[in-house]
Parts: sequence; C-alpha cells; structure tokens
Amino acid sequence: MRTGLIGYGYWGKILKPKLEKISNLKFVCTSKDNYENKLYLIDWVFIATPNSTHFDIVKKCILSRVNVFCEKPLTLTYKESLELYELADEYNVKLYVNDVFNYRDEKILLDKKINKNKEINVTWSSNSNDIIYDLLYHDLYLLYNVLKKITLLNWPRINNVIFNYSKGNKKHFINDINFTHTNQTNDALLKMINHVLYERVNYKYNKEITLFCNKIIDDINNNTNI
Repeated sequence: MRTGLIGYGYWGKILKPKLEKISNLKFVCTSKDNYENKLYLIDWVFIATPNSTHFDIVKKCILSRVNVFCEKPLTLTYKESLELYELADEYNVKLYVNDVFNYRDEKILLDKKINKNKEINVTWSSNSNDIIYDLLYHDLYLLYNVLKKITLLNWPRINNVIFNYSKGNKKHFINDINFTHTNQTNDALLKMINHVLYERVNYKYNKEITLFCNKIIDDINNNTNI
C-alpha cells in the first residue's frame, strides 16, 4: 500500500516509522512542502498537522480522491466533520479518524467489566495543555456504549461518568482498568494503521464515534468553561 504523511511534528515523527514498517511510504511533507502535487502517488494519506488545519487539508485530499487517515479530532466542530464525511461518500474515498485506544488490549477488559448502570470514574493526569482533544476525546469513544444516549451533561459529569483530569505524571485509569501507556503496552498504533490500510476496520463505526465525539465536545465548549 502506497502512503504519504502530511505533518512531521511530534505525532508525525511517531507515525513515520510505523508507516515505513507496513507500507510503501512515498513522501513526508512538512508545513513548508507542497503535498497537493504528490497525492497522485499514493493510496492513503496520513494527516498529522495541527487540529485547526485538518478541515482544509482533508478536504483537498478527498477532492483528489485519496483515502484519508486523520489524527483526531477530524475537525473542531461537528458541522465541519459531517461535511467531510459527506464529501468522502460523494467521492467514494475512505475516511478514518484515529481511535487508537480502541486497539489497546485493555479495551477488551473495559468492555467486559464496565457497568452502564453504575458510576464510572475516569482519572487521567498528564502534562497536556489541551484536555479536550488530547485526553477527553479518547475517553468519549472508549465509553461510547455508555455515553451514546446522553441524559445528563453537567461537566465534568456525563451520564454516570465522572471525568477527573489533572496536571502531573502520566496516569490514566477508567475505574480500576489501567490505560497508562508503558513500554509493555501492546503496539496499538501499529495495529490500528495495519487494520486501516488493509480494510480490517469498521469505517461506519469509526464515523459514528468521530461525529459523537465532535457533538459532545461542541456541547461542552458551548456551555462550559473548562
């Protein structure tokens, strides 16, 4: 599979060796490079640029009829993300948004142990300055089956889930399930990329959770100062 990478900052540098391992990486473009004249070379483009740039870049890639993998969030609003999905359908290209935590071994345990009718506590400490897109986004899709029917949104509580985010040494738990990334953690990123490139994913479900995350974040941003 022929791939290209747009964005070579922190996350782009993590993606590059994964793509080299399981695909034919044709190019890596930084913000100074022209990627549009290279899109004809590839089957899939991976976008790892700042969040605010995703909409324009993804749109241009779709219009060039190239399959797109985009780092989360797809865009900063539900409306813009929906527009891109509709455009992808129109141009018959695949569009997938990073949901890497769904490929963690701990996700299987979470699905087995989580009780939709009892209080769920998310605890995550990190040095991130953007808890919404760096942290909360992951927890929203991890707990999609619990949260998809919203009955209460009173941040930091959604339904029966209480979200606790703080600054500090990296730690990530959902109840007693430890999602903290360590050297012993399975390579969920490589697994996700492999599944996406070779069509072993549920694109419809990925669209569903992507739009769900956008919608909830829109609601939080519109009603709460975090």
